Amino acid sequence: MNNVCLIGRLTRDPELRYTPSGAAVVRFTIAVDRRMSKERKMEAEAKNQPTADFISCTAWNKTAELIANYLQKGRRIGVQGRIQTGSYEKDGRTVYTTDVIVDTMEFLDAMQQGQSQMQRPNYGQNQGGPVNSAYSNEFNQSSNSFGSNSDSDFSDDMDGFFPIDNEDIPF
Repeated sequence: MNNVCLIGRLTRDPELRYTPSGAAVVRFTIAVDRRMSKERKMEAEAKNQPTADFISCTAWNKTAELIANYLQKGRRIGVQGRIQTGSYEKDGRTVYTTDVIVDTMEFLDAMQQGQSQMQRPNYGQNQGGPVNSAYSNEFNQSSNSFGSNSDSDFSDDMDGFFPIDNEDIPF
C-alpha cells in the first residue's frame, strides 16, 4: 500500500504549468512540522536543527488549477496521495527525487476578510464547489476530510443564496 496524508503550509506561491498535451500541473513544497514536545522543539531551534520536513508535491488537472488559483505561500493545505520516486541526470550526476503525487487535497485556512474577489472562488463558473471541499484529480469530491469547518466560515460566500423549506421540494 502506498498512501500518504500530510498537513502543512506552502513554502512558496504555486506556479501552474501545462504539459504539451494540455494537462495542468503544479509542483509545490509544503512544510510539515515534526511531532515533538515544546521543550524538544525549543532545544532543536536553539541548536539550529530542523523542526519541520519539506515535502515536494505534484498535483494534476483540476486539482492543480485549484491549488494555483487559491493558495499562496504560508497557506495551510491537507493532501492525500502516494509517494513516487524518480531520477534525472544533472551535470553528469544522477539526482534522485521523491514526491507526493496528490490524489485529493483540502484547503485548511478559512477565507480571509481582506481577500479580494479575484482571490475568492466564483461558485458559478465551474470551480467544482466550495473551496474548502476535498478535490481529486478524477474531478470528484472525496470523502476524506483533513479538517472541519463550521457553516459560519462560509457565510460571506453564501450571499445571494437563500434557505429552502423542505415542503417546497416536490419529491
